[in-house]
Parts: sequence; C-alpha cells; structure tokens
Amino acid sequence: MWAGLLLLATALLFLTHDILITHILAYRICKADPQPKTFIKKTVEYPESIYWEDNIYPGFDEKDRLLMIRNYLDGVHLKTMALNGPDGTIYVYTATEEDWQVRRGEPNYFDKLDVEAKAIAARGALFTREAMPRTNYSVILSPVPLTSFQRRYLWSDEVRITDNNTDEVIAYNRRLMRRWYMIAPDFAFGNRYYSPRAICGENYIYGYDENLFIFYKTVPWQPAHIGVNRDLFKKFKKLEGDENAK
Repeated sequence: MWAGLLLLATALLFLTHDILITHILAYRICKADPQPKTFIKKTVEYPESIYWEDNIYPGFDEKDRLLMIRNYLDGVHLKTMALNGPDGTIYVYTATEEDWQVRRGEPNYFDKLDVEAKAIAARGALFTREAMPRTNYSVILSPVPLTSFQRRYLWSDEVRITDNNTDEVIAYNRRLMRRWYMIAPDFAFGNRYYSPRAICGENYIYGYDENLFIFYKTVPWQPAHIGVNRDLFKKFKKLEGDENAK
C-alpha cells in the first residue's frame, strides 16, 4: 500500500513540478525591478506613416507583409508602411484611398481585396535600415532576455512604440508566456510551444498597437503573425538540437 502511494506521489510530483517552477519564476519576473508597466500615453488616429520592426522571428515574410497591408494601410489614416524582412531588407509600401475600390458585401470581396493588396505590394520599394525613409512612428518588437533555466519554462517579449518626431515612447508592453504544462499539454493543436495566454502583460502584441492606432480598415483586424506559437516552436526546437525542425 505504502509503496503504491509513494509511486503515485512520485508520478504526480513529476507531472506537476513544472507548474510549481513556472509560477515561482513568473512571480519573480513579473514583480522584479525594473517593472516596465504596460501603458499608452496617447492614441493616434492619423499616424500617416509607421515602421514595424520585428526582431523576434525575425522580420515579416511575404505573407505577413501582405496581411499588414490589408489590415493597416488604408491610404487615409496610414499612407506609408515600412516593414523589416527576414533578410534585413526594409520593405516600404504606400497607398491612397483610391487603391482600395472593393467594398464589403461585393461578390468575391476577399479575393478582390487580395488583388488590391498585392498590387500595392508589387510596387513596394526596398531599402537598407540606414537608408529607409523616415516615418512618424516606430513599433519595435523584441525578445526579452531570459536565463537558460528560465527559457525552459517561459518566454518574454516586448513592444515599444515611439513617436519619431519627439523620440517619446508613447506606448509600451512586455508580456511573459509559459510553456504548456506536462500534465496539460496542447491538446487543441499539438504543436504550440507556449500557451498563448500571457502571465503578465498584454496577451497580444499586435492587439496592443491596435488600441494605440485607433483607426480601423476595411477588414476585421487580424494579427500579422497568426502562427506565433508555431514559429516559436520551430525556433526553439532548433535551439534544442532537433534537426528535423524546419
């Protein structure tokens, strides 16, 4: 009897030890100084030009860039968009209201929207980081350094939004995410590396800058990186020596 209870207790401890470690580490990180709090100093309805820099994946691939054009570059509130690519190239796109002729409710609405977005993308210009045109605002997405032990259980990233005319940081968010627990893995999709719900900070980095830039384009907002956990999964499997992670 005692041997069975001991075996059961050992199994439970093995399956739940990561929960205890995760929450101890998360508590210390979320409460530690310095504590950069999530904040928005002001909202902007007509930013006109924004540079998005993704240092996590890194960069916006072709599919991501097309989504960003569709979701943000309306030609009225936002007329110029700059995005860093995976190879370090800066892609700059411009649009006017006339570039978007399709209207919601028309037959094949989304197909026509894709055609218009691709036309804008096709005339985009390429720059180096040093030579890119100046934009009114910058949205910088970066990983937050963690120790090798912390990275076994947690992921942290931050978004910093700057008014380039004044060099003032007008919004900031840092989030902390946990890995799936051994006792409760990712049953829904099976390949996500981290649980999408943030332990502290805002859940969605792109949702956060939607609250800052308060205009809405012709389609419902979607995150540019729908596969956040998919990409993190691939990245960290490679770091752990899995050569099959493509």
